[in-house]
Amino acid sequence: MRPLPRLIPLFCLGASLACRIGAVAERSGPIEASIDPASVVEASASLIELGRTTYTKECVSCHGALGNGEGDAAYLLFPRPRDFTRGEYRLVSTWDRVPTDEDLFRTISRGMPGSAMPSWGHLPEETRWGLIHYIKTFSTHSLDIQETYTPTKPFEEGRGLVTIPREPPYDATAALRARELYKQNCAACHGETARGDGRQEQIDSKGRPTRPRDLTAGIFKGSPSPEHVYRRIVAGLPGSPMPMSPYIYGEDAWHLTHYVLSLSSPAQQAKNEMKKFRIVASRVPSLPTHPDDGIWGRTEAVNLHLMPLWWRDDRPEEVTVKAVHDGDEIAFLMVWPDTTYDHTAIRPQDFRDAAAVELYPGSDPPFFAMGQQGIAVSLWMWKSERQADLEPAFQDLDKIYPNMGIDSYPNFLRSPLEQPTRDALTLESDPTYVTAWGAGNVVSDPSPKSATEELTAQGFGTLRARPPIDREVDGTGVYSTGSYRVLFHRRMKTASPDGVPFSPGGRSSVAFAVWNGSAGDRDGKKSVTIWQELVLAP
Repeated sequence: MRPLPRLIPLFCLGASLACRIGAVAERSGPIEASIDPASVVEASASLIELGRTTYTKECVSCHGALGNGEGDAAYLLFPRPRDFTRGEYRLVSTWDRVPTDEDLFRTISRGMPGSAMPSWGHLPEETRWGLIHYIKTFSTHSLDIQETYTPTKPFEEGRGLVTIPREPPYDATAALRARELYKQNCAACHGETARGDGRQEQIDSKGRPTRPRDLTAGIFKGSPSPEHVYRRIVAGLPGSPMPMSPYIYGEDAWHLTHYVLSLSSPAQQAKNEMKKFRIVASRVPSLPTHPDDGIWGRTEAVNLHLMPLWWRDDRPEEVTVKAVHDGDEIAFLMVWPDTTYDHTAIRPQDFRDAAAVELYPGSDPPFFAMGQQGIAVSLWMWKSERQADLEPAFQDLDKIYPNMGIDSYPNFLRSPLEQPTRDALTLESDPTYVTAWGAGNVVSDPSPKSATEELTAQGFGTLRARPPIDREVDGTGVYSTGSYRVLFHRRMKTASPDGVPFSPGGRSSVAFAVWNGSAGDRDGKKSVTIWQELVLAP
């Protein structure tokens, strides 16, 4: 028997109907951004001022107010942020080893996979041009490009733009030549297997340690399109051990380009691209209460690419996010792979797994990493060891260190005759004599009621937690079959001045982060997404 068609109530007719249909038609998915400029925009005083304002908001935390790569967050990042004062840029299209304005536009728009430089393609083109012209003002070196001259024989010096000759076919003969060129020129650093397992002791132009790229991972700091890879091979990566190749150009450079691209798939390459997505929170009759609730199987998923701030190869590449609401409460589900279950942080060498949701009530959020001075962001954080504390097998310090020496914590809930032999810290201890616990520090509370915390921040060093009595966010996490599934939920209305209110049909900004304890992640060492657009179905 065929199901009856869904009937539209009469009150939806006219303008109301158009509104509802438009809202229903909005789907989760990537928000397209232009990577290549429509045209070059010349510098002007107003454009440079726009760039200065944008730089202060989005870039200063990493690159620093002086553009020297020494921002507040720089110590958390590997590779380190670019020092703009040196006029030394990785991605160039010239023999002169200076970037064109189009090079800078593509870098800002696409970001730099393999580093903590995110994509800013969601910014208006004018704003990106303003950034380009403002960043160039930091340089103490000339960024002028000479008149183009293309070498005609090996070791002849080229000038100006690297011109790209016609692409030859990549047949068996070309592939054989490419492997020969790779072995002669690339294997010493990138390794015979191209997995970056060649020469490891390398430094950049500032004397900082660096390492060769694993070419099989599909991580391209510049675009993986053939013409851009050709330019990387010919012009090198200024400031890095990747040299210019004055003896590899023309057909040989094309053969090597084809070989490098053949080492990874387009799907691998796409996983390293940071893109902005629209996440639609669908409306449901009742909110799920568990990460494995059946309603999640019927909810549209968005796979967001994660960026480790301290870049490493063994990283979670994606986090899957789903969102629903019932008009009264909203819930998020985060799912990501993790091969280890790190749920204790008692020993100093142990770090726990965790996940967080960052929120801002608008479409023009502050810096995606902890907000900025005067503009607060709200954070919901789930921690695996707090989840374990809620389980029947409570994580007791005595179980980890059964013969440890202990301080004495008076227990005034029992008579002197009933005092335990070892006055260890227990739930019966008097908080008056346990300073952090007695002061209401959520980290020191030995009897947490939830695995989640609610925090707020206005830039680095300002993170603070809401007292448990004011906590509005709740959640739970499950680990099984090599992955985490974490549910966050909260009422859509909030009593907190720093909280983010939600309403059906409303829009907010949202970002996500995960910590892998076995990799030593903690505090600012984590994997993050850029800001995404959150839309609540009416």
